[in-house]
Amino acid sequence: MRFRPGRFDREKTGMLRRFCPAHAVASLPEISLDDLKAEDKSLILLDVDHTLVKWKQEEFSPEVLAWIAKAKEMGFHLCILSNTRHPERLQRLATQLGIEAFRGRFKPSTHMYEMALEKYGRRPQEAVMIGDQIMTDVLGANRSGIDAIWVQKMEGPEFIGTKFNRMMELLVTSLLYRSLVTPVDAIDANPGNLPFFERAIVKQILKFGFVGGISFVIDFTIRYLLVRKISFGGEKLSNTAGRWLLDHFPTIFKFATRPDAAFMPIAVFIAASVAMFNSFLLNRSFTFKVKSDEGKGQQLAKVYIVGYIGMGLNILISSGLYNIIPGHPDRSIAVSAVCAAVIVAAWNFVGQRYFAFQVHKEG
Repeated sequence: MRFRPGRFDREKTGMLRRFCPAHAVASLPEISLDDLKAEDKSLILLDVDHTLVKWKQEEFSPEVLAWIAKAKEMGFHLCILSNTRHPERLQRLATQLGIEAFRGRFKPSTHMYEMALEKYGRRPQEAVMIGDQIMTDVLGANRSGIDAIWVQKMEGPEFIGTKFNRMMELLVTSLLYRSLVTPVDAIDANPGNLPFFERAIVKQILKFGFVGGISFVIDFTIRYLLVRKISFGGEKLSNTAGRWLLDHFPTIFKFATRPDAAFMPIAVFIAASVAMFNSFLLNRSFTFKVKSDEGKGQQLAKVYIVGYIGMGLNILISSGLYNIIPGHPDRSIAVSAVCAAVIVAAWNFVGQRYFAFQVHKEG
């Protein structure tokens, strides 16, 4: 999952509160020291690998060195908290930066955080932890009552144990991103600022497609059974019923080249009626999240209006294609059903969203 910067509403994370940073930034130099000062932070705790410098490397970027120098000038206390198994390298890095480093029980243990707070005589709310790992840096800080800033991992290889943490991190962050705050003024100015897959209509289209997939399976299964599988007296129902329709209503069914093709619109009507009701139930509660029962009957009626128009399109498209698609009837019914479903799905989405459930009227 792509790293996404921004502030988090930690009150919305529930059980994942301890894994949630205060906010996320792409790199250490992008963190505003003025903002930290305004938040009354005076102690900055830093992770090493992929936060300050790449794993196994000892050369800091000019941007990182400049940020550290400015933090010192502004009066911040800085120190490193590291899980490293190579204390000699850690000490060399700390010496280069001219700051202290702590090693103790591995993060997310609170041990190193408490050591740093005691050393500099600071309260948890006066400190901030900056690191690239949710499962160690952020979790350890939250357990200690310290705000955490999560930075994007630097490019390059990393320790095998860290890779395991990354897998856990993917799962956690996929849930945490739901509480990521996009600035309200930016959204108001341009709704396109929202990540594509978090835009309301995109979510609704994806959910509608999921519900449509379920409805399509129901529709196709019933249609296939009626046309190709159900038999009476040793003959397929579609042939028996189709001949009756051709005999009694030749003008209406003159389009049909075979008895089963004449029966096809009837099969479509039955299958689509069942699938339509399934679509109403799932789209109301899942796609458009209509919680109130008020107007439910009216919504159902509108869904059926939209659905019956869509059904007419479905019958015209699928029956027409079934007659002209060459080859085995099994292929003809499958191709005609898929083509009709795609076109009718677009119609149904627009009709249900803007007419039946009137989502465009919601604030």
